[in-house]
Amino acid sequence: MLKAKPLGAMAVLALLAFAPSVNAQTKDDAFRRDIGKLLEVTGASALGTQMATMMSNQVIDSMSRAQPNLPERVVVIVKETLNTEFARAFNAPDGLLTNIVDVYARHFTHDEVLALLKFYETPLGRKAVSVLPVVAQESSAAGQTWAAANMKRIGAVVQERLRAEGFVK
Repeated sequence: MLKAKPLGAMAVLALLAFAPSVNAQTKDDAFRRDIGKLLEVTGASALGTQMATMMSNQVIDSMSRAQPNLPERVVVIVKETLNTEFARAFNAPDGLLTNIVDVYARHFTHDEVLALLKFYETPLGRKAVSVLPVVAQESSAAGQTWAAANMKRIGAVVQERLRAEGFVK
């Protein structure tokens, strides 16, 4: 009987030791799935395609400026390749989407993600998803316009400060 007690105690300890990790794994999986759902609901999961399009357009524009006689087929090949590779990088099991889920997991609790999901399922949340990209684009344009109108003046202020400190003659 003495031998059974230590074995029984070890079994209970082993169960207790592994129970939290199994529970944590389940919670972690559910948390990650909910973050994935949040990224999908907010449109962030489509970021790979958006990034690919933006990057390929920038590369194509740059190539076209550098080589005006570039055959159209080259443009098509570059664009298709970049779109495919960015989409693959974003959606691969160890790709960008997984990394973004990790970022969200570091900055939000599971309860916060659930609250965000609840918000984005409301009419206002759906409106925010549809309107915020346009707001961001228009805000960026406003910032560029402001910078174009003010950078010369700001550059002069920087030069004056550097001159006052003896860095510029």
